[in-house]
Amino acid sequence: MSNNQRAACDWATSLENFAAELTSAVYPLVLRRGPKDSWLKMELGLWRALAETVKMWSRHRPPRGDLDEFKLWREALLLDLTESAVSVAVNNGVRECSLDLELGLYRTFCLMIRRDSYVRRTA
Repeated sequence: MSNNQRAACDWATSLENFAAELTSAVYPLVLRRGPKDSWLKMELGLWRALAETVKMWSRHRPPRGDLDEFKLWREALLLDLTESAVSVAVNNGVRECSLDLELGLYRTFCLMIRRDSYVRRTA
């Protein structure tokens, strides 16, 4: 395996791990709302949706040095993660898909992103 292939594999694994951490953080918030479908189906749905969202936004990450562009990118990522999680919750029959749930998801994603090196930024 070449260094480029290994780096690509490591990057993909890093994104998958990040999505798994995000899923673990928000899953209890959604589960408390009492989904009608299986808890496992919901957890896997969250993981898949968040992994796809993270992968998509990783391709659009701005170059280093442009702090304003990075802040806009990060905010868009947060909103898209929140929207993806809400969509999975609704599709799995969550009873109370309210502004309270959306805010809780958004705040949790904010906390996770602040501590994760994937989105940490030094200008």
